Amino acid sequence: MKLSDYVGNTPLIPIRFGGYTVWGKCEFMNPGGSVKDRMAKYIINNAEENRLIKKGDTLIEATSGNTGIAFSMLAAERGYKMKIVMPCNMSEERKQMLKFYGAELIEVDAGDFDEAIAVRDELAETEGYFNCNQFHNKLNIEVHYKTTGPEIWKEFQRNHQHRDCGWMQAFVAGTGTGGTIMGAGKYLSEQCPGMETIAVEPEESAVMSGGRPGLHGIQGIGDGSKFLVDLNKVSKVKTVKTECAKAVARYLAIRYGLFVGISAGANVFAAFQYLHDNNKKTAITILCDRGERYLSCL
Repeated sequence: MKLSDYVGNTPLIPIRFGGYTVWGKCEFMNPGGSVKDRMAKYIINNAEENRLIKKGDTLIEATSGNTGIAFSMLAAERGYKMKIVMPCNMSEERKQMLKFYGAELIEVDAGDFDEAIAVRDELAETEGYFNCNQFHNKLNIEVHYKTTGPEIWKEFQRNHQHRDCGWMQAFVAGTGTGGTIMGAGKYLSEQCPGMETIAVEPEESAVMSGGRPGLHGIQGIGDGSKFLVDLNKVSKVKTVKTECAKAVARYLAIRYGLFVGISAGANVFAAFQYLHDNNKKTAITILCDRGERYLSCL
């Protein structure tokens, strides 16, 4: 067994408040500490199976942090070199974690994911690096359709064995690349046709809601474009202020012992708000990552 064999199969736990229940998928329990471990493992496995990479090769990715940490962990495990292109305003904890895994960090202007992607693509082409391409890679959707969605459905059925799927009233997920909501959301919608899929984005960068990209503090979502998100397959888009997301993340630690990141705070806030506003009782969301990597900005 190796470390990456333990990616996935994370628990689903209830968070109850005010008569509502939000079930949180504990993706912070993955070896690299986030939901992005799934995608990184799936993309690397696919590249290895298709002989696109070999030991000693260099992989490159543009990221706000979690994807970079996941790829860097797996690169260290499997003998690859890793280069990460990241906007400079991401947390210092994330930057230090990347360096600790041995990755080379290239920083670009604050909040500029277009520049990060452009630098990544140029280096991949000119230097021959393997481009992981998370923002436009359909494998990013496929992994959540094949793993995250089925895991949620299986666990939810176990906890609600005497009830029909109407109890799964909404799947709520923040959108960075859009892989999680498109993949897991599609699978869960097939099992529960009446379920709503709710996309979450920062109020300060509400691109899916028709706004303009902007700087915000919910690292990991709201990267300035829709990327893989197909709005025709999303029921609603909820916006969350950075300070609300941070406040909920702190509350989850104090009240429930869940030390999760800011985007998880945004997801939980949006899920409870959706339930309250729509007279619903139960929703599923993603607890994306661990809180330790945001201590300097929480």
